[in-house]
Order: sequence, then structure tokens, then C-alpha cells
Amino acid sequence: MIQKINTDFCELSIFSKYAIIKVFENVFYDLDKANIIQRKFQEIFNNDPFVLISERSYKHDIDLNVYKVKGLDNMKGLAIVSADPMERERAITEQPLFENSFAFFEKLTDAQNWAEAFFR
Repeated sequence: MIQKINTDFCELSIFSKYAIIKVFENVFYDLDKANIIQRKFQEIFNNDPFVLISERSYKHDIDLNVYKVKGLDNMKGLAIVSADPMERERAITEQPLFENSFAFFEKLTDAQNWAEAFFR
């Protein structure tokens, strides 16, 4: 890991080619929060391609409009990680909203391997 960033609503773990976001419990992840994270990714990755892994360890709600925000053309993939079957159902509704590669995993290590495979 290169860097860990904590905000009042999430934790970001930054690696060379991917980032892991863990939104805290009972947070409503809306457009304002998505824009904050987007700016951080722009600072960190510039225009270099990267993959985002959403580790959904905590229950939280997501405004699906966050998928309409453009500006991270260098985000080449999105992985959702959770062992919760309800999160799998939510991911199924989110998948058509994301234009690039999208995957669901039950284990974080599987998502990390998937992310690293983008750059081999």
C-alpha cells in the first residue's frame, strides 16, 4: 500500500494501480461525497489508469446518480466486494450504470488480483 486516507465518511487505501474504498456504516454516499473522492483520485492517479475496489464491509446507502458523474475516464474497472447476498443484488442494479469493467467478489484478495490483472 502506498497511502491510506481517512475522511469523515470513508477510508481509502491507495495502491499503485488501484484504490480500495470502504464507506463507513450508515453513510449516504451521494454526489458531494463522490466528487470529493473523484478529486482525490485525480490528485493521486492524475490521468494514469486505475481500478476502484469498493469493499462493502458496512451497511450504507448509495445515490445511484454517482454513476452519472463523468470525469474519471482513467477508472478502467470497478469491483464490489462483499459476502452479503443483499450487496450482490445491489451490485446487479449498479452494473448497467458503469460503462467499464465491473465485477463482484466475496473476498478482497480476489478483487485485488482482478485489479492487478488489468496491468499485466
